[in-house]
Amino acid sequence: MSRQNQPEFPSKVYAEAVVRSATGASLLRSSSLVTSENVVQFQAEPNLVTLAKKRLEAAGFEILDVGKALISIAAEREVYERSFQTRLEAIERPVIKEMGEPSTATFINSVDDKPFGEIDTSDTRWDEVLDGIALSEPVYYTRPISSTTEPPERTAKYLNVPDDVAQGLNAIRVHQNGITGKGVRVVMIDSGWYPHPFFREHNYKVNVVLAPGSTAPDRDDSGHGTGESANVFAIAPEAELTMIKFDMELEGKLKNVTSVAALKRAIEQRPDIISCSWGSDQRSRQLSPQDKMLAAVVARAVREGIVVIFAAGNGSWGFPAQHPDAIAVGGVYKHLEGSLKGRLEASNYASSFISPVYPGRRVPDLCGLVGQLPDGAYIMLPIPPDGWRDRVLSVVGDGDGTSPSDGWAAFSGTSAAAPQIAGICALMKQVDPSLSPARVKQILQQTARDVVEGFSNPDTGGHRAREGLDLATGYGLADAYEAVRAVKAFTNENCCDDCASSERTEQNLSDIYLTSKVRKPMSSEFPKLQKKLDELRWKFEKELQATIDEHGLEDVELIISEDNFIPRSPITKIAFSLRERLDSCFHTKEEYEKLKEEYENLTKAQRSSLSKEERVKFKIGIGEIKIWEITEEHISSAQALIKIGRHQELAIRVLTEALLLTGEGGKDIRKMASEALSECGSEIAMFDASSRDETSSLDKIELTCGKCKNGKRCCTNGKCYSC
Repeated sequence: MSRQNQPEFPSKVYAEAVVRSATGASLLRSSSLVTSENVVQFQAEPNLVTLAKKRLEAAGFEILDVGKALISIAAEREVYERSFQTRLEAIERPVIKEMGEPSTATFINSVDDKPFGEIDTSDTRWDEVLDGIALSEPVYYTRPISSTTEPPERTAKYLNVPDDVAQGLNAIRVHQNGITGKGVRVVMIDSGWYPHPFFREHNYKVNVVLAPGSTAPDRDDSGHGTGESANVFAIAPEAELTMIKFDMELEGKLKNVTSVAALKRAIEQRPDIISCSWGSDQRSRQLSPQDKMLAAVVARAVREGIVVIFAAGNGSWGFPAQHPDAIAVGGVYKHLEGSLKGRLEASNYASSFISPVYPGRRVPDLCGLVGQLPDGAYIMLPIPPDGWRDRVLSVVGDGDGTSPSDGWAAFSGTSAAAPQIAGICALMKQVDPSLSPARVKQILQQTARDVVEGFSNPDTGGHRAREGLDLATGYGLADAYEAVRAVKAFTNENCCDDCASSERTEQNLSDIYLTSKVRKPMSSEFPKLQKKLDELRWKFEKELQATIDEHGLEDVELIISEDNFIPRSPITKIAFSLRERLDSCFHTKEEYEKLKEEYENLTKAQRSSLSKEERVKFKIGIGEIKIWEITEEHISSAQALIKIGRHQELAIRVLTEALLLTGEGGKDIRKMASEALSECGSEIAMFDASSRDETSSLDKIELTCGKCKNGKRCCTNGKCYSC
């Protein structure tokens, strides 16, 4: 890269110093993904943390925050290069910024070390105290982007706060029952907060705490944090909200490069809930050193009992929303006008995807209210008057019907959905403060309203919403009333006395709808199928009975109704063709009977003279793979099936059997099979994880004991594991 094209190096570099753990486990080099279950093993001894802090200070580093494993630091470029014997460079890399805009941003890298974004300290004097340095990276808010107490008159239809958002998420009925989030501590990490008259009018109170490196607690230059905070209060009007101002400005550019330190600062507030409407675009299987640190802090927060919520993204593959301990929030659009008024559909502005990092992790878990493409303008929110957001959103596209200085703008995105869900969590925690993060997520999922129309953001695959759990919306649109109702059912004060009665337990479970989503009856779009349905049922029944008899399966039946059918998708047609090709690898019953007869007609001498390969052919059973007949076409078909997520178990079986081919003739096939398995590594890992996790929703329910309030599992025979 020529010197004139290199980006300007910032005056200060931010990073996380990783202190050596007490167990020897490395956050930077561990092959295991950090979750709330294993995060403790990465913590350092307190005295080693203290020693590392003193040595960093002595070397000229500014200490921003000290945690159990990470020390947030800042210094000029020369301090890093001198202390760690390295050279730093500034590099422009592609990112997705606000408004879903593909762009570039400046990243700092150590020229001498790998992977990107890490400083290796193993050959320096720091080796005895530090495991390495993770250089901080920019993240972006997931909303593209004289005040009055009420929004101005406007030409377009938007949702208002608080009433419209509360109604859309079914929270008004909860408020009428006196549940408002009172006493529940919510922390938002965002751009700051401005005391807009709207908040004073509704008596909403916010405490502002600066993230390391941030300044001016009374300003919100972006307006993002101010606007999105109104979503929390719309759902939980009496929640205790703390805003961690996280809006680093370097050389005139907004670069939120202290995300790890900001999240640690949030944990220090000892909240019940942390809501984050920002992240990075993580499409690689490998996390950067910075994101490994961020994942560890998310895991630490959840392990300490904090509910952590992240926006899924608006066309980006949001991280840390992908972290399995976090609640990933997507978007559902509710039509406000016209013939479709009131209809719910997946927001085509919100992201949905399967994480490339965490096997089987689907994003989102569930959804809040989000607008549609192109700009997500949907909720009229209070912002600092005459700020850049006020000016820009009043004129972008057709404008939002507001003036450039009135302190109101229409926007949404999953940035709005995340604090909406945080508000529902606050209502739930008011009812039962002992709810664990896992229980909160589970109840939110199982009480969400199913959304069956629409598609998610095309930049993340444009996945279609369907009946039941789907990739576009997860479990659907969050429902505050049903979530609170579920918490009440599970935390009855007389749980330990009442759950001795199986009838009572069954009633509790049925009351809160913790069952699989039921598909709606099929419409008349399949009239030909309806006429032949009885005939199809009979064919399926005969095939099932034959399979039961042949393989000695349990005596079961398959209930087939009209609502089991949906239009055949192109990917299903492709999968059918690929599966047909693979079927030629498998030994049929007819082939088995023929070879069996042929073998029985051989003399003893003929049998003794058979080669090893011929013996294998005669001994192969029905449904086993004819290894000697596997071709390149079979390898390609198996790999394609794994990639598209269809018939994966059978495809993996073909590839692994192909590795057993012997002789020179099988060399090329073995090589192809090995390469195919390697290229499908993440898909195979996801398939393996999901196959181990095939338990029903009811199997996963953990009833909280209302008597001792300890959050332990409460069984159905009247005894709590603790009391």
